[in-house]
Amino acid sequence: MKKILIIEDDKMKIEKLKLFLENDEITIKESFQSGMSELKANHKNYDYLILDMTIPIWEKGNNDLGGNYEQFGGEKILREMKRKKLFLPTILFTMFDVFPTKDGNITFEEINSIFKNSFEEFYLGAVFYNAIEDNWKTELANLIQN
Repeated sequence: MKKILIIEDDKMKIEKLKLFLENDEITIKESFQSGMSELKANHKNYDYLILDMTIPIWEKGNNDLGGNYEQFGGEKILREMKRKKLFLPTILFTMFDVFPTKDGNITFEEINSIFKNSFEEFYLGAVFYNAIEDNWKTELANLIQN
């Protein structure tokens, strides 16, 4: 049984991951703040991190919609992990194949390549999630097993 931290706010993706990883021990954090707090306190207790790219800065409360989505929140977490030497094997898990930036679009493949170079100490790769297809399960399984 693996211990996996998931930083993800999309309820559907969380449920799909829980079903797929049903034999593993999973902890879910739904924002940049809660994810970073968990990593700082307990990163050595986990075998893997599954990380969404676009996450809110803070958790949703009972009466709000959550706080300010950060399009590249996953990248900010990777940068903080590198800066603080929180080297937990990490997999990017996203349903976006293109990310708009001020300098133009960047593709899923380009993001994956950049992250492999920038965070080589702990970044394993990226998985493209598609609710209609199950390819993501094979890709995720391959990254977790290797």
